[in-house]
Amino acid sequence: MYKSLKIGLALGGGGARGACHIGVLKSLEHRGIVPDIISGTSAGSMIGAMYASHASADIVEQKYTEHVNGEDFKDLGFRYIPNNEKDDSVFSQVFKQMKNQYILMVSSTRKSLVKNERLAKAANNLFEHNQFDDLKIPLIVTATDLISGKPMLYKAGNVVDAVVKSSSIPGFVEPTFIDDRMLLDGGIVFPTPVPPLLNKCDFIIAVNISKAFKTSDEPDNIFEITNRARDISTLHLNSYLLKQSDFVISPEHEDVHWSAFDRTEEFIENGYNATESEMEKLIIQLDSMIEKTVETPKETFWSKLKKRLSF
Repeated sequence: MYKSLKIGLALGGGGARGACHIGVLKSLEHRGIVPDIISGTSAGSMIGAMYASHASADIVEQKYTEHVNGEDFKDLGFRYIPNNEKDDSVFSQVFKQMKNQYILMVSSTRKSLVKNERLAKAANNLFEHNQFDDLKIPLIVTATDLISGKPMLYKAGNVVDAVVKSSSIPGFVEPTFIDDRMLLDGGIVFPTPVPPLLNKCDFIIAVNISKAFKTSDEPDNIFEITNRARDISTLHLNSYLLKQSDFVISPEHEDVHWSAFDRTEEFIENGYNATESEMEKLIIQLDSMIEKTVETPKETFWSKLKKRLSF
């Protein structure tokens, strides 16, 4: 339907909220809107890689649902992560405190809670093709080098290895060490990976599943202050990245913790509904783009900066 227009799809990170991407893909696919290139961060890299491999949102939904309900995934231990439970019962509060103490005890002596080999094992059967060159849709996976602070972009080699690097949540999944690099979650640099698509397509759709930011009460302790400061920083970084896209889809997910994988079906539905509600606007913009002659590729931040600094 839009073969004359090269469409890029940027899938952001957000842990369990990544299931929203499946609903987005289902809606786009139903309207004949298929991305020509995909970039993915963290959870977005996993869903993006699955779609690039299978080119079918229904297959992605089936495999992902089986994945999060499988034993290999359960063995990763997401149930031990505190996720802001709303249950105020005595048992719930005691169990929550036990989980918090366990996390605090382990985090004081280790760099992570889960070996990246376990994440790779859990993800290994999600893709029809395990090499970038064999994917049906071009894919860019982002990660972050914690030593240099630079983003790392993966477009070749083993897909599972790249997805593991991009999905290694700081403090939870073990970093990948290669040469002098310490590789972790791509969301540290690109919460929504729009920049990797600049200059590579005519129209960029960004899917934002970052944690919802709300005004809160005064933080009570060091951890709350640190987390609040990090959330504010990520909020402004992500806002800047989203402005570089042509269209943004933001599925509703309230203030849901990244480890709430028991709500996968709900997230898929939210992604679908959010895309359907924006579909008329999206089609209008796509049709408008087709009518225009694309004279120059989309400028990157750096090319714009060079022009401004030139005399």
